[in-house]
Amino acid sequence: MSQNAKYFVYGIIGLAALGLFYNLIVNPVSFFKSIFMMLGFALVIGIVLYYFLIGRHRTGQNANYRKALKQSRKKYGRNTVPFSKPNGASKIQRTNRKATHLTVIKGNKK
Repeated sequence: MSQNAKYFVYGIIGLAALGLFYNLIVNPVSFFKSIFMMLGFALVIGIVLYYFLIGRHRTGQNANYRKALKQSRKKYGRNTVPFSKPNGASKIQRTNRKATHLTVIKGNKK
């Protein structure tokens, strides 16, 4: 950047700072209102850009998990009985449970 262009940019930034300071002194309510509106618009634009650029591409990471979860629910069903604390005075009876669907995969042990 040439020397004249550098002074020009510094001059523009200085005038902008002077204008913001003047607006803060003369009309502070309007100043803060405009600052909050700018921040709100920036936040909305940031969320929209995040959703369209990053959010949609992240759904593929959980696709295999959702597929396995769907298969497991189809095979074993959902637990529809809500959890409740057992009564302390009553004796807990042990029931035969169905074997779990987890299996051990044997690998090469060295």
